[in-house]
Amino acid sequence: MKNIKYLISASMSILLFMTSCESYLEENPEGNISIANFYSSEDDAIAGLYGVYNSVYSLYGNNAINYGEVNADNATVSPNVSDLFEWDEFTYNNGTTEGFWTNAYDGINLANEVASYTAEIDFDVDKRADIVSEAKALRALFYWHLVRTMGGVPIYETPTVGFDEVNLPRATSDEVYSLILRDLNEAALELPTTSAAGRLNAYIADALLARIYLYRGDFPNAYAHAKKVIDADKYDLFPDYANAFKTEHNNGVEHVYQIQYLSGERNNSIPGSFGPRALPGPYGNSFWANTVVGGSIAPSAEFNADNPISYRRSITISDSYEHIDGVTGTITMEEAYGPGVYPYYVSKFDDRANELQSGVNFNVIRYADILLIAAEALNEVDPGDNQKYIWINKVRERARNGVVADLPDLEGLSQDDFRSAVLEERRFELAFEGQRAWDLKRRGQFLAVMRAQGKNVEDYMLLFPIPDNQIRLNTSLTQNPGW
Repeated sequence: MKNIKYLISASMSILLFMTSCESYLEENPEGNISIANFYSSEDDAIAGLYGVYNSVYSLYGNNAINYGEVNADNATVSPNVSDLFEWDEFTYNNGTTEGFWTNAYDGINLANEVASYTAEIDFDVDKRADIVSEAKALRALFYWHLVRTMGGVPIYETPTVGFDEVNLPRATSDEVYSLILRDLNEAALELPTTSAAGRLNAYIADALLARIYLYRGDFPNAYAHAKKVIDADKYDLFPDYANAFKTEHNNGVEHVYQIQYLSGERNNSIPGSFGPRALPGPYGNSFWANTVVGGSIAPSAEFNADNPISYRRSITISDSYEHIDGVTGTITMEEAYGPGVYPYYVSKFDDRANELQSGVNFNVIRYADILLIAAEALNEVDPGDNQKYIWINKVRERARNGVVADLPDLEGLSQDDFRSAVLEERRFELAFEGQRAWDLKRRGQFLAVMRAQGKNVEDYMLLFPIPDNQIRLNTSLTQNPGW
């Protein structure tokens, strides 16, 4: 099967057809028949599935990453730029949450259509079961983003037909997690162990389960699923940390699951949000720093040139630039795009051939993350097992880039000290990959860390608000307390 990134244009026309049908549902529920009639062959089922993947692509371009980064302690937003994630200014009618919510539920409904209607098509039983499982696993991914961001949300497991089916009340967080874990566990058993680039397989389902169980504090299951991915002997670390973020290494040995991008067609927009405007082309000294890092990225371990994590720092953030015409330099406050813009940007996703956009795939899960999940979970399940040091030190060995004194191997730590060490290792290894806020929240440290940063964060802000527009459309919805 061809790579998903080259088939997505075909699925877009399918999406347009299905979207027009779904808009029609608002006035004529019988329009559902048209969507059901579309699914008549294996090719139709695959086309519908690619429509779901298109929604995944859109979700990650609709601030799904920022919920885990910009509102944590890894980023300080330039004071002259409107900050959608500044707690003092965030409101329940923020357009960021509205787009995030609608995109997630669009994907959920498309996944429900694929799962429901594919099950009724007559073709190879095993292939049919795989497509249904894949659609449900993607549905779980959408629900995972929703529940950890906003708490309990309405659960839809079948295609929506009329308003009575749309206007459901919120399920509890536990009920949503039950659905997520059920679908992903089934996918881990049902799906093949290999897949086309960008599509889910059994090991990706296991990797997602490892992360979700870790977030839930279910360390035995987190360990079991991470260990399954490790034991598959399918993944490894790139020798060089930088290679995990280069176009030429997309879908490489370290990439467990990536969102597929293609320069000029399906771009990774993250560099446009986290980086300077002028990197690829000769635009003088004008820089755009939408959401960038301040000079000090952490109160406990500054992300600066003197820190032991200096090699990863040099890959992750920068204040220097190189145009494609060979011009080089350093960003200064005076050169920045507007007064008060910080002279740092996130450089790990750079694609110097494209302005603002990038062909670098986004890493949903890297093998380094799996090693750190396994190490952290094992420390809780069996703190005396030294295998945890082998896994975390493998990540640290690569990070020190041949300079042993910079980042020595860990050994002999207490259980609590190891907890702190692995959390810090995750912070630097996975910086700006959408994990920091979630790591702090699952460890119960988010409020204290953000308050230490001078942020006006209240207890209720552990969850984001339900979009006000959705509450007006669905009167069965209730707002999160405090908002």
